[in-house]
Amino acid sequence: MAMGESGRRVALITGAGRGIGAAIATRLAAGGAAVAVIDLDVEPANETAAAIERDGGAALALAGDVADAEACARWAQAAAERFGGLDILVNNAGLTRDAMVHRMDRATWDIVQNVVLGGAFNMIQAVAPWFRDRERSRPRRIVNVSSVSGIYGSPGNANYASAKAGLIGLTKSIAAEWARFGVTVNAVAPGFIDTRMTAAREGSGGLGMPSEIRESLVSRIPLGRVGTSDDVAAAVAYLCSEDAGYVTAQVLEIHGGMPDISVTG
Repeated sequence: MAMGESGRRVALITGAGRGIGAAIATRLAAGGAAVAVIDLDVEPANETAAAIERDGGAALALAGDVADAEACARWAQAAAERFGGLDILVNNAGLTRDAMVHRMDRATWDIVQNVVLGGAFNMIQAVAPWFRDRERSRPRRIVNVSSVSGIYGSPGNANYASAKAGLIGLTKSIAAEWARFGVTVNAVAPGFIDTRMTAAREGSGGLGMPSEIRESLVSRIPLGRVGTSDDVAAAVAYLCSEDAGYVTAQVLEIHGGMPDISVTG
């Protein structure tokens, strides 16, 4: 892939302080990209950026809420000024607020929609001045981190599943709109991935899931293991690479052969 003015690709990654986002940032940095590490919390953003720089990479830590369109615009400008352009956007920021739909209040619905889907919309608009430039011949990439929940549904997570499904529609629409600018737009849809939210609750400070439910889910995965953040990062890195130059408007499922992770099945 052609490099930015600084001699390297420049990537913006949201939700990059921990988990899947941090793995994506680390993977792209290892491949030579300068990375803007964006996270709601400044401490993990700083930690991920510092780790990249210790390994010889270039990183910029930025903190704030992707639901804030003005903040998204500031981050794009800051990264472009720091590294000399923008080439890659990975929309990974997300959160869950579980509730059955008949008990879900509007605030619980709205916060997930505003972060997962609205945040991706805000970031895409923020990078538009750099990505929609016919004078720039270098390829640009957008990868949206959706979920199998957005394809197959998720009981108790209608807000999250709907937002992730919306990301797929957004992916295909922007792919069609921006193809003439040399921009490819794809999505990945992870299944059961080993993160703080899917760890056994007994060992994760209360953030995870009950051990019996986790074990039941793992037993249903044909490949026989939980996915890792690195599995997702590898798929994102491919979609950002030269090898994926003719791949756009696609959704790559990453689930070890078990697409439906519903605990009610």
